[in-house]
Amino acid sequence: MFENYTESKKSKGMSLAIGILVLVVAGHAVAGTVLIVQSLWKISKLDVPSTGTDLAVAPPPPPPPPPPAGGKKLEAVKKPTVKKIKVTEAVQPVEKKPEDEKPAEVIDEGGGVEGGEEGGEEGGEVGGVVGGTIGGVGTAPPPPPPPPPPPAPPQIVPPTALEQQRIEGDKNILPDDVTRTEIQRSGKTRLVIPVKVCVNRGGGIDSVNVMKSSGFPSYDEKLKREIRRWKYRPFMVNGQAAPVCAVVQFMYSQK
Repeated sequence: MFENYTESKKSKGMSLAIGILVLVVAGHAVAGTVLIVQSLWKISKLDVPSTGTDLAVAPPPPPPPPPPAGGKKLEAVKKPTVKKIKVTEAVQPVEKKPEDEKPAEVIDEGGGVEGGEEGGEEGGEVGGVVGGTIGGVGTAPPPPPPPPPPPAPPQIVPPTALEQQRIEGDKNILPDDVTRTEIQRSGKTRLVIPVKVCVNRGGGIDSVNVMKSSGFPSYDEKLKREIRRWKYRPFMVNGQAAPVCAVVQFMYSQK
C-alpha cells in the first residue's frame, strides 16, 4: 500500500515539473518576440540629404570697339587668279589624196520597194498609211444619208366629202354633138362612168383615172379634160392637209 502511494506521488511531481518547464520556455519565447518587434519600431528613418543646384550665368561679351574716325571699310583683297593656258603643239595638216577617199557604202537590206516609205513594214502596199495594219482596208467615206421616206398614199374618202371641198369647176359634163349622135345610133339611153379623182395637199388635181369606159373615147377624154380644171380646198386629216382620192360617178341619159 505504501509503495503505490509513493509511485503516484512521484508521477504527480513529474507532471508538475514538465508543466512549469513548458511555461518557462513559452515565456522566454514571448519575451524574445517582444524585444525584436520593439527594436524594429525604434529604427529611425534616415533623412535624405538635400542637394542644391547653383546656376552660374556668364557675363555678356563687351561691345566691339568703334571704327576709327574717317576710316574706310576694309575690303577683302581678292587673290589674282591665274588662268592656265594649255600649250598645244602646232601640227601641219596632211593633205588627203583622192585615192584615200572612198564612197560611202550603201547597205541594202533587201526587201525594199520603189516608192515605199522608210520604216514601212514588209508586205505593205504603196501609198499606205504609216502604222496601219497589213492587209487592212482603208477608211471608206461615210455612207450617204438614207432617202426620205416615201409619201403616204392618199386616203380614200366618200365622194360627198370631196364634193363639199370643191370650189371651182363644172360637174355637169356632157358629150359633144358628134358623140351624142353616136350614142343615139348605138341605141343606148343611159351611160354610167365611174372616175377616180385624186387631189393633192394643195387642193389641185393630182390624177384622173376612168375606171369604166363609157364606150365612147371622145366622151371619156372630155371627162378627164374638164375634171383636171377642178379646184378643192385642202382636205384636212387629223389637223393636217393630206392627199385624198374619191370615186365620182357621171351619169348621162338621153331620150
